[in-house]
Amino acid sequence: MTSPKYRVPPPDQTPDALEQELLERWTSEDILGQTLRARAGQKEFVFFEGPPTANGRPGIHHVFSRTIKDLFCRYHVMKGRLVLRKAGWDTHGLPVEIEVEKQLGLNGKPEIEKFGVAEFNQRCRESVWKYKGDWEKLSARIGYWLDYSDPYITYSNDYVESVWWALSTLHARGHLYRGHKILPYCARCGTALSSHEVAQGYRDVKDPSVYIALELDGGTRILVWTTTPWTLVSNVALAVNPELTYVELKRKGREESPIILAESRAAAVLGEDYTDRWEIGRRRPGTELVGMKYQRPLDWLPFTGDGVHQVIVGESFVSAEDGSGVVHMAPAFGADDYAAGQRHGLAWLHPVDERGRFPVEMPLVGGKFVKDADAAIIEELKRRGVLFKAGTIEHSYQH
Repeated sequence: MTSPKYRVPPPDQTPDALEQELLERWTSEDILGQTLRARAGQKEFVFFEGPPTANGRPGIHHVFSRTIKDLFCRYHVMKGRLVLRKAGWDTHGLPVEIEVEKQLGLNGKPEIEKFGVAEFNQRCRESVWKYKGDWEKLSARIGYWLDYSDPYITYSNDYVESVWWALSTLHARGHLYRGHKILPYCARCGTALSSHEVAQGYRDVKDPSVYIALELDGGTRILVWTTTPWTLVSNVALAVNPELTYVELKRKGREESPIILAESRAAAVLGEDYTDRWEIGRRRPGTELVGMKYQRPLDWLPFTGDGVHQVIVGESFVSAEDGSGVVHMAPAFGADDYAAGQRHGLAWLHPVDERGRFPVEMPLVGGKFVKDADAAIIEELKRRGVLFKAGTIEHSYQH
């Protein structure tokens, strides 16, 4: 058996020239085709990669992800399986629409509809192929072999029909149901956002940090924290952590009802020297607060029916790291809130339209965008005598 002959690159050949020579050889010798033909008739390993959107340039992070994907494909080829390496293109989604909106100088769905949905869709179809060549070149240069001769394209009728077929099959088997899922939402675009879309934009923003003292049965008040005052309109319950210890505190020299909050949060909320100004009363575990009723902060959305309301529930996600150790619950506007709402049968109050505005008939904030309503709601809480403390907090938020 003779040993294969290897060509030693000349010392003056640059790495780039060597790479280009190798890429040309892969093409001229149809290396990908050879690997497919060599495994013809063998058991298939099907790998549909999450396809890129070709209206944006690839970045170094795509090199990392595609290298990891390639490991699985090469492993199964070496195990003797046929791996078709079918390429795909993601040709829909919010990034595509936003790119075309920028090109046309449009801002939001109403302006898209005025421009013309059919023409806008056509512009999107054209936009998605802008950097197709860059993606193919990147894939080739990192040795990520893909068959581009028959890719799956998400705006094609064949692909769309396959999605409807899958949904129809799931429905026929009884696996589809109608419900709710809490997702990040863009009111400007009028659509929910995927995790990928959300990851494209975070900014440090200042939001309200509001503590409200709500009346409990028995003549005490419970201290509740929120950074989204607008969601207090939809409040249906409070949550405490069953594992935390809660303390009753009464301000010295004042005729007012005691407040209850997590003992571990008292210094952060009231000041390190709070024991100089507050009398320490009864301590109790969070489990003893569960089931107590309280007075809701706002009554603009009355509700009845099967939904339990004005009741404190026990939830382990309530943190001792921030706030008061008491969380207000609005199941329509938070993933933890929604899950707790399902567990405890809490009511569902969703007064906001797809543009993020309250209904025009709602007192004080009618017709306002939710974030624009924060200031008016804080003033109303103050007028009602339940605002305990208000400030701002800076944190990273989806933008």
